[in-house]
Amino acid sequence: MAALRWVVAVVASVAAFFAVAVPWAVLSSGGHDPWEVIGPVAGVVAAGVLAALGWWASQTGASASGGPVRTVRQSVRAKGNIRQTAGSHGVSGRTGRRPMRESVRQKGRGGGDVDQVGGDRA
Repeated sequence: MAALRWVVAVVASVAAFFAVAVPWAVLSSGGHDPWEVIGPVAGVVAAGVLAALGWWASQTGASASGGPVRTVRQSVRAKGNIRQTAGSHGVSGRTGRRPMRESVRQKGRGGGDVDQVGGDRA
């Protein structure tokens, strides 16, 4: 799916270049505007389109795509030892499958040892 997004981004960038350059070259007074001016201006427009769509193409974990989403936020205050693990701690029963969509937020406070695992502890 990510490769398809990048193909869309690159094709749209090339289309933006031609959408600016071709009408400018055809409609300029007698076609006398030099390509030294038209090319860079169309290139800047194409670069802007590629930057915007490149950002979109790189967002693989977006919730609208239906892909795997995992967000873990942990915070602890303790006087003892603190151990935090964000993710699976051991072997999960979901090997070879896509991760489940989840969002974990943990907060802890204590005077002794604190052990937090944001995910599977199998």
